[in-house]
Amino acid sequence: MSTDDRIAKAAGFLLFSPPGEVDDVFNDIRGIVNDDETLQQHIGPVLAESNMQQFLAVDVPEQSSSVLITPYNQVDEGRYLDPNTQTVFKFDHLRREPSDPQDGSHLVVAETEELRAALQKSLSAYVAAHYSSGTVSVFSHEGSVVSCIVSNRFSPNNYWNGSWRSVWSFNPASGQLNGSTKVRVHYFEEGNVQLDTQSDFAADVEAGKVKEAIAKFEGEFQQGINDGYGMLAEKTFRGLRRTLPVTRNKIDWEKIANYKIGGELANADNN
Repeated sequence: MSTDDRIAKAAGFLLFSPPGEVDDVFNDIRGIVNDDETLQQHIGPVLAESNMQQFLAVDVPEQSSSVLITPYNQVDEGRYLDPNTQTVFKFDHLRREPSDPQDGSHLVVAETEELRAALQKSLSAYVAAHYSSGTVSVFSHEGSVVSCIVSNRFSPNNYWNGSWRSVWSFNPASGQLNGSTKVRVHYFEEGNVQLDTQSDFAADVEAGKVKEAIAKFEGEFQQGINDGYGMLAEKTFRGLRRTLPVTRNKIDWEKIANYKIGGELANADNN
């Protein structure tokens, strides 16, 4: 197999990397390819796609502002727009470094800018109130206003990483709001357990009610996940366990939090 073929096959793993573990997968790919110069020549587009999928947050050079790297604010290959400061900058996807800021005022879409700015303000307040480490960027894109939200919690020392990502597209002409929210969690202590779930949304919404619609749907989605885990603990996991374990003692399900995994998960937020 040629080096190019090895890179093409190995690079695909980057797009399926668990949250917070892209660097680990990339280092594994380096070992497989064993040719850093050729790897750097070919890996750029895959890293760009991965960073945009993950909604990577970066500081805008020479501005006290941050913006998400997404397909919705990509101006051309390697350049992105921060609509809040009207700045266009280069972004090196391999080194994750922004550079070369330039005036991007000519890229502002006048027809949707007022709505975009208002939604940026309201969603920033919403994310600050409901996410412990969340970031939101709102863009004008192909006639719609697109809002991207990401919140990551990485705790590799405790063997888990997690990410919440959602994207919302509101078309002011039709009043249609479409959204998709995705949660992915990887727990890897002495094993490999992943949660990968997504839910979609579509409704007619007034322009002034977009934030409320997003908050309602995301709240219901989170509650659904909580209820699902409650169902797992109460019914599914019980059905998977034998009535009497090898200890010949029944499991005390009312005190399940005292078991090792429950205790570690309870302590995770303190680390």
